[in-house]
Amino acid sequence: MKELITDALQKKIGATLESLGGARAVFGDPVTFNGEQVIPVARITVQLAADADGQGGGAAGVASALSQRARGGGSGTASAGVQVAIEPAGVLRKDGDTLTFVAIDI
Repeated sequence: MKELITDALQKKIGATLESLGGARAVFGDPVTFNGEQVIPVARITVQLAADADGQGGGAAGVASALSQRARGGGSGTASAGVQVAIEPAGVLRKDGDTLTFVAIDI
């Protein structure tokens, strides 16, 4: 089940980022500089969080089940969140047929 959820999230996030333009939307188009093409590369981090808490209780009573119904109660809370961070990771330098990745240290 975990794999199905992870796969679905990856596809959804990938499609969303692609529709927004991916790294191009964040950093712009590749640039030609000194005869080399420089292509920005982004690092995308997605954090998912979920939390739930609950409690409950009840009493069946002392009389027979026909004359007195069971009573009970409960409460709970649940929350979920998604955090997406996009930051520069480096650039790809393309010189002819040679492609080199240059990391950016932030």
